[in-house]
Amino acid sequence: MISNYYMPTRIVAGSGSLATVGRLARDLGMTRALVVSDPVISAQGFHADALAALGEAGIATARFDECGIDARCSHIDDQGERVRRDGIDGVICIGGGSVMCTGKGIAIVATNRKPMAECTGVGNFDKRALSMIMVPTTAGSGSEVSQWTIVKDEARHLKLLGGGPLSFPDAAILDAVTLRSLPMRVAALPAVDALTHAVEAYLSAIGSPLTDAIAIGAVRLQFGSLRASINSDDERAREDNLVASCMANVACGNARLGHGHALSLPLEGHLDLPHPYGVGVLLPEVTAFNLAVLPAKVKPLAEALEVETLGLSRGETIAACAEAIRDLYADIAFPTRFTPEQLPAGRVREMAERAVPGLYAGIAARDYDHTTARDATVIACPSARKMTVLQAQEMFERCLA
Repeated sequence: MISNYYMPTRIVAGSGSLATVGRLARDLGMTRALVVSDPVISAQGFHADALAALGEAGIATARFDECGIDARCSHIDDQGERVRRDGIDGVICIGGGSVMCTGKGIAIVATNRKPMAECTGVGNFDKRALSMIMVPTTAGSGSEVSQWTIVKDEARHLKLLGGGPLSFPDAAILDAVTLRSLPMRVAALPAVDALTHAVEAYLSAIGSPLTDAIAIGAVRLQFGSLRASINSDDERAREDNLVASCMANVACGNARLGHGHALSLPLEGHLDLPHPYGVGVLLPEVTAFNLAVLPAKVKPLAEALEVETLGLSRGETIAACAEAIRDLYADIAFPTRFTPEQLPAGRVREMAERAVPGLYAGIAARDYDHTTARDATVIACPSARKMTVLQAQEMFERCLA
């Protein structure tokens, strides 16, 4: 099998690395940058420090700090026009996944001169995005090293993915100082998202020994430090989780994401379920589902999840992997089931049908009629095992409270 690995983003990591943002911007040829953030992050001391470092490097800055839970097409289109109008030549994102996806979308729209919704899908634009620097403030999405951006088309209630090699960020700065203001319980949400990235990359049909090694290393590093990162003021654990989340996206950026993301997409678009809840609740189920056809990967994943495999059959080991994830959730106060408000029982079949186009369909998803799906219809997904609409429906039902 031919595999293709590509990771052009420069990664600068470690305590104090945020101070390099001005030099990095100057090295990229930026003279006037749009700094993208949200109202909470823009009030933090480290955000002010980053702006000061940019000023000292001679970089003029404009700001957009109105990002919300989702990256929204309306924000992206408006700011893309602003960037062109004001002669801005770079985008610097300081925030979580939605901030980085917003900034990435702005950088794409600014050079391609068409709405973000028309840029969704795989490689559906022709011009290189503006230069970008990403500063993650959660150990979660890994968007700082990803070519992909996930956006919400509010008019159609769709979550859409867009990207390609022309939209990789130029640099990512991983400094755990940005995690200090994050409430520990809130930190659980992006951390679980990062874990799904690593596990789903490992369970992909288009992975390679290279992505497998990075993915399993990310699982091991994160699983070994996540409880301490969430439940105590452990600076080293936070650093490990920040690096692990970056590694996870390096892996899934090349091996792609799986059933957890494909099935979560309609819940996010049509039921407004926050992304980490969707992929996180589904993770134990999709892990067991795919490990059933990956016998050689069962033990390595179990060991990364700190499962004692001695004396266990393969089936028992798979079940123990799913249970280890649920045990982690209990320790960090993350839910293991969907509430009736999050996923009404009467809409389960509809959500299974709406998952058919998968994560990477882009604008093609807008033309899909979910009522044409049948029990045997296969969900578009690069995971190792094919999943039908009926199997997705049954998985959703097992995840109900």
